Amino acid sequence: MFSLRFLLFVLSISLFVSSRPLSDHSHIHRRSTTHNLHALHANQPVLRRRDRRCRSRNDTSSSVPPVVNTATLTTEAPISTAITTQSLASASSESSSHHDRPSSSTTSSASEPTRTQSGSNGPGGLVGGIMDALFPVGGVIDSWTTSSSADSHLPLSDETFRPKNLMSAIAPKYVNGPDGKRSMKVHFPRGSYTYKQPLGGVSFYAPGPSSVDLTTAKEATFGYSVYFEKGYAFNMGGKLPGLYGGNSDSEAVGCSGGRRSSACFSARLMWRTDGQGELYTYLPPFDDGRFAANRKQCNVPPHSDCNPTYGASIGRGAFRFNAGQWTTVSQRVRLNDVGQANGELELFVGGESVINVKGLILRDSAAGRLRGIQMQSFFGGSSPQWASPKDQDIYFSDFSLAVTKQL
Repeated sequence: MFSLRFLLFVLSISLFVSSRPLSDHSHIHRRSTTHNLHALHANQPVLRRRDRRCRSRNDTSSSVPPVVNTATLTTEAPISTAITTQSLASASSESSSHHDRPSSSTTSSASEPTRTQSGSNGPGGLVGGIMDALFPVGGVIDSWTTSSSADSHLPLSDETFRPKNLMSAIAPKYVNGPDGKRSMKVHFPRGSYTYKQPLGGVSFYAPGPSSVDLTTAKEATFGYSVYFEKGYAFNMGGKLPGLYGGNSDSEAVGCSGGRRSSACFSARLMWRTDGQGELYTYLPPFDDGRFAANRKQCNVPPHSDCNPTYGASIGRGAFRFNAGQWTTVSQRVRLNDVGQANGELELFVGGESVINVKGLILRDSAAGRLRGIQMQSFFGGSSPQWASPKDQDIYFSDFSLAVTKQL
């Protein structure tokens, strides 16, 4: 009897215990789930965003969420912070409208574009649109611009350029362009070529504002916008402004018109038939064994021509000037270290790298420096078949210069 009562007592206790909720076990389950979520998120990639430090004058990005560029996702360091599916989806949708421009450099990483953002010292602290095209290289040390797109810009005037060796008969005229844009107007009368009668074009050398000492630069960019009037007759071609340099102010102006020297260099632009564009250079002569490296400029696609008498046409047809609209160009010039063939020339059009030549010799002396802008534009060529077929005009605007590396 006692054994039966004891058995019933044990059975009732067991039933009472089994009817209680397993709260402790549920707590253990919740902790395990939370732990697993943290473990999952610990394996999520780090989201990195290209820091667009500059702002355009019309920018309202302070009220807009930052763009996350999913092209730069890495798995370098795990994080324990949860990244929600919603935030990843948002990042993906935003980045789909922002594409990095491809690199034209053969030595750049495949994941890094040649084009980089303007440094925080760019004029007006701007980036995007025309300012991005005028200042396509990062790390700006010092700069100036006449572009009204910048909050802080200089006037488009002789006071800014400080012209030297000016041909006064064709002095620049500062006007409002066809669309109202403040511009330098250059006129070509019918039959004009080089600087023969009838006289047309423009010609002077410009060190630019004294506040920016270009002679301290190892690398600099020079950009501007150019507008060929509607119906412009390009004929065989003509010159456009570019950077120049040399061992002294007087020697530096010697590289043009069929004259080459180890004491100077120039890198202007040209338009050609149907608006084809190119770089047009005078570098130390490659037929001198000391400068044989400069022969590589003769092989730049889609077409290059190293004229034995005049300048070298580099990358002709890599881009095109279209009449009746603005084209923004910017060139990058990097001086070589003395005794080494590591100078560089690069041309950007609308912010895109279209011509890039490395391994050049621009100087053979520490005295060789960038000196300023060779502000020249004329039809030619040196013979009448190059002449302007009619009275016509070009407009220049947005002149901008940046020092991106110093000696």
